[in-house]
Amino acid sequence: MDIRQATVDDLLGMQNANLLNLPENYTFKYYLYHALTWPELSYVAVDPRGRIVGEEEPSDEPSGHVTSISVLRPYRRLGLANKLMKQSHADGEDAYGMRYLFKKPTPS
Repeated sequence: MDIRQATVDDLLGMQNANLLNLPENYTFKYYLYHALTWPELSYVAVDPRGRIVGEEEPSDEPSGHVTSISVLRPYRRLGLANKLMKQSHADGEDAYGMRYLFKKPTPS
């Protein structure tokens, strides 16, 4: 699996991963806003075929709060969510001096 910076072309796949896995869902406009506002902090996990199997992007809080992180069921237990969080934290620290990155657990 590859972890890479998300692009505008990834937004539908990111929204799909969120819709399939999480109880809180967001509009396409929401994903577009985040991709254009913080392009350096949105990431996707991509399978060998290029399909988005996980997504993460931050909220508008400068404290480093993650709004959404989701991994498709067949790709869980591979450490993808952990890798997405670590990548976002490292780049948030570089870009904004962020010391902490938080994600409130979502009930299953």
